[in-house]
Formats: sequence, structure tokens, C-alpha cells
Amino acid sequence: MDVHERILQLCRERNWSLYKLAHEAGISETTVYGWFNDNHFTPSRSSIEDVCSAFGISVAAFYHDIDLDKLTPQQTELLILFDQVPDKKKSVVLDIVRSFAEK
Repeated sequence: MDVHERILQLCRERNWSLYKLAHEAGISETTVYGWFNDNHFTPSRSSIEDVCSAFGISVAAFYHDIDLDKLTPQQTELLILFDQVPDKKKSVVLDIVRSFAEK
């Protein structure tokens, strides 16, 4: 399963249209439909976070059914550990990772 299939799966589970997802996630309809039209754009990290928030799931839970064989063991461990971080501290962890990624 890829990111697009996972989004569609979550929509089906909740009986949501892409239109409803866009509104619940606060993402433009054009952006959401762009993920599934001929362009087949990949959602950005922030869009995935918005989608997860709309669905009421963590990012780790979103990626749980994604093809994990495409992730390295370290990436998988990072997702698992991040899901265990208290919600109040997740932004701090993200800031730290971003600071390393920028260098």
C-alpha cells in the first residue's frame, strides 16, 4: 500500500469523499484532488500531518500499513519512537530533526 492508497482506505473506512477530507483537513480541494488525478502528486509532510489530524490518527498510525519494506530499520524505529513521544513534546522533536536535516 502506498500513501495514496492509505488515504483512500481511511476515507472509505469513514465514508468520506475527497471533498470532505479536504475540508476536514483544511487543505484545498485542488491539492487533494491533485494527489489522485493524472498528475498523481505526492502529499507533502505537512499535508500528511493535516490528513492525520482530520482522521484523528498519529502520523505513525498513518504509515503503519504503508509498505514498510521501503523504509530503513532506522526510519521505522524513528516512527515508532515518535509515536511514543507525548503530544506536547512532538513539536520539539520535529524542530530538532529539522535542524539536523537543514545542515
